Amino acid sequence: MPTPLQLLPGLLPAALCEAWLEATTNSPASTPLTALPLDAAAVLQAVADSAAAGPLVGALGPAPWCNLSQSWLRSGRPAHHWHQDGALRHDFLAHAGQPAPAGAALSMQTLWIALTPCGGDAPSLQWVGTALPGLLSPPELTPEAVAARFGQGAFQHAVLQAGDALLFDGLCLHRTHLTPTMTQARRSLELRFFRAEALPERVAGDAGLRLPAAAQVKA
Repeated sequence: MPTPLQLLPGLLPAALCEAWLEATTNSPASTPLTALPLDAAAVLQAVADSAAAGPLVGALGPAPWCNLSQSWLRSGRPAHHWHQDGALRHDFLAHAGQPAPAGAALSMQTLWIALTPCGGDAPSLQWVGTALPGLLSPPELTPEAVAARFGQGAFQHAVLQAGDALLFDGLCLHRTHLTPTMTQARRSLELRFFRAEALPERVAGDAGLRLPAAAQVKA
């Protein structure tokens, strides 16, 4: 089966990431884009001008919608456990003991941008390199259950420089990659995109902006 995640090396200029990092120095480690001292429209323009625009449009259609309320500045501490972004606001309790119904997973893409080097001495991202057909239930997301189901050979993690990015869909099973030797700080920006022409009801009330067209480069 195809991998559920794409590595996009050098997606954004390191200088731009440094500017975003400096602007958010005093922001808490888990802050939505709506509360960050960043121009969200400028952030999305940078994405539109990058190599991520093609895959995003290919997966979600023209001018995909970025959920600003669910796009986050992260530090990797505390670590996030195994999860799928497409489970956002799914009512697992209502379906306890049963498989998630068809359509429970949101059709979406997450663009995970490293603002600092990570994966060596700072937390990164770990994922299962196997595409999944649907949402896993909470009992299936424990470390023991995931290890038993997939085996260590299925686990992958990223070593990234500032400006490198990961792009993955709502079913990609992932968590923070954090080991005892990772003592350095990490900052990343997570942008979550949806099909604008068929916005899921679970996110329709959130703040958002559509991905703009790429800027015209003058000769």
